[in-house]
Amino acid sequence: MSHVHIHYATGHYIGQTRQAGHRRWTRATGKCKTPEVAMSIAVRKMQPNDKRARVLFIDDSGWYEPNIVMECKR
Repeated sequence: MSHVHIHYATGHYIGQTRQAGHRRWTRATGKCKTPEVAMSIAVRKMQPNDKRARVLFIDDSGWYEPNIVMECKR
């Protein structure tokens, strides 16, 4: 008999923005429950010289690294 392991990750989403030509991302949101909310807040907080926005899923258990969920560019 085999066992099935189902992992349901618990965590939160954060939004980040980045300026054109820069390598560093700046955090635009706090902890959000859905990626859509994190993306909308990050896009609203984009400065005129910001070129990209993205959303990361942060796992609260500490086992996994942050995952890029969605990204947009202007």
